[in-house]
Amino acid sequence: MGFNAENLDPRPANHTDSRFMSKRTDRDLYEVIKGGGRAVGKATLMPPWGGNLNDTQIKSLILYLRRLCMCKHE
Repeated sequence: MGFNAENLDPRPANHTDSRFMSKRTDRDLYEVIKGGGRAVGKATLMPPWGGNLNDTQIKSLILYLRRLCMCKHE
């Protein structure tokens, strides 16, 4: 997590936690990256990235997150 994570409320997710990340489908991750926290009923502090990243880039980011957590994906 980033240097300021401990000061945020709610705290950001730990994407290296395989137990936590295994519960998230690739579709879940796609929706939150594209639409931000608000799109999935989570914290509005997570901005939407759909205006900055195209579908291929979002899917690549999801693959990277899966490598970070060393967890399964669909």
